[in-house]
Amino acid sequence: MSLTHLAQPAKALSCTYELNVWFPDVPVIELDKSQTRRMIPALKWLVGPEDLFLLHSGGNLGDRGIWSENARRCVIGSFPHNRIVSLPQTIFFSDTPRGRKERERSRKIYGRHPDLTIIGRDPRSGDLAADLFPRARTLCLPDFVLSLPPRPQGERPKPSKALLCLRRDDESILTEADRRRLAGGLPFQCEFFDTTLPEPIDVHRRADVLESVLDRFQDSDLVVTDRYHGLVFAVLCRKPCVVLQTVDHKMTSAMEWFRDVRFVRFAEGIGAVPEAAAQCLAETCLDVPDWNVAYFDRLPQQIGLRAPGV
Repeated sequence: MSLTHLAQPAKALSCTYELNVWFPDVPVIELDKSQTRRMIPALKWLVGPEDLFLLHSGGNLGDRGIWSENARRCVIGSFPHNRIVSLPQTIFFSDTPRGRKERERSRKIYGRHPDLTIIGRDPRSGDLAADLFPRARTLCLPDFVLSLPPRPQGERPKPSKALLCLRRDDESILTEADRRRLAGGLPFQCEFFDTTLPEPIDVHRRADVLESVLDRFQDSDLVVTDRYHGLVFAVLCRKPCVVLQTVDHKMTSAMEWFRDVRFVRFAEGIGAVPEAAAQCLAETCLDVPDWNVAYFDRLPQQIGLRAPGV
């Protein structure tokens, strides 16, 4: 068996980490999803029926991430005789003519594949996967980045710096005035940041870029975010974190995974952030679950694979 892993440059590290743990002796062919269409003929020549495709995790199974969704459709439609696993995704198709059309396209393409696993990244997405793709095996798991080891607990000086990790795309519900109001309402030095970086990340730089981003979170005393990975990075760095809503269920449903993380709070709007921040900062317990033991270590068995050492 070999593994063909189709990845986004900025988000592939944790998945590769898991593959090395699960299948240390299995060769992995990794492709950036931008290469997918032109590499389909080569892949058809290279892979055999025993080979497995893993599609990267993220937040774009739907009409908002149609470029990514088209890449998935291309692979699923081109390899009907291979097992394909789509790693944890937020699933959302808008209730618009375009959204309904794209939903039906995905439903039909996915529905023709006889050995497909779709993993929702939050409970609502898990329900949607089961409803939209009844022929597929469907599961629900948190974001794969949580498979990375959390950073050790450090000293907690008097808080002075807040990292405002906020979206600047069509999934944000915040205006520029909202962002200024948010920063002005916190008694801290505020820095704005976004986990979507302007340039693709070369494979050899992944670990360094990830560590530099984690360093940025580690250097803050409080994180306020409407980014799923902003929340994940805050949890990995054990930083008090206030979570804001986006236009869909991405953050509200994902909060289910963090019910027992005491330094994370959800805020119903900008006005609720200062109180939620005070509650997070007052928490003395910075424990986080072992996400691998709770979820990821069991995945090979759940999808019917034999993984050495798991």
